Amino acid sequence: MTQTDEVQATVHPLYAVPLLQAQIPGAEALNAGLRELFLGLEAEGDRHRDIQARDTQHGIFESNFYLHRRPEAPVRALFSHIDSLLDNFVRGISGFDDAQMDNIEVDMHSWFHVTRRGGFQSVHNHPNASWSAIYCVDPGDASEPQSGLVRFHDPRVGSDMYRDPANEHLQIPYRIGAWQLKHKAGQLIAFPSYLLHEVFPYTGERPRIVVALNAWCRWKKPPA
Repeated sequence: MTQTDEVQATVHPLYAVPLLQAQIPGAEALNAGLRELFLGLEAEGDRHRDIQARDTQHGIFESNFYLHRRPEAPVRALFSHIDSLLDNFVRGISGFDDAQMDNIEVDMHSWFHVTRRGGFQSVHNHPNASWSAIYCVDPGDASEPQSGLVRFHDPRVGSDMYRDPANEHLQIPYRIGAWQLKHKAGQLIAFPSYLLHEVFPYTGERPRIVVALNAWCRWKKPPA
């Protein structure tokens, strides 16, 4: 090879994990309605609680999994936003056109969490779904920087087995290691359901309230 020959090289973003972070504009009134509704449902005791106890949870009220079917106006408004955001998310990262999106049927479980002081959720993922999402109604009032953080774990086992200056400063989508997000009122996070994640202990006094969902899809008609 002479010095005038050009080496042809391509860098592929293999194994990138798509994570959607969106802010719903003007969510204050929506969140006020959701907060009032959810605290009222929590106050009714086990009537609206999911019956399955989970050893990954402590200090969390978890509702049943059919929140998206409730008729209250704040719930309907929230899921209108969520449906639109998830539709555009899947459309964009899959390269689907209108006909393909119209041929997809979506089903889901959805619920709300009320977390009080000391509540947390240890490492877990969401089997039997393709996409999961978390919407923040009220992040609470904790002042500690780690309070209630959501930590997503790098799914590439062993990716951080050796760190040196050549790999510890990689930029998205090649970065390695955990990714942490702080909940903000009106923020939606969507991610692949296989992604392991946890919620750090919450240290505030005001209840911390989020909505979560798992979604899975099927073709209405087999693609041609």
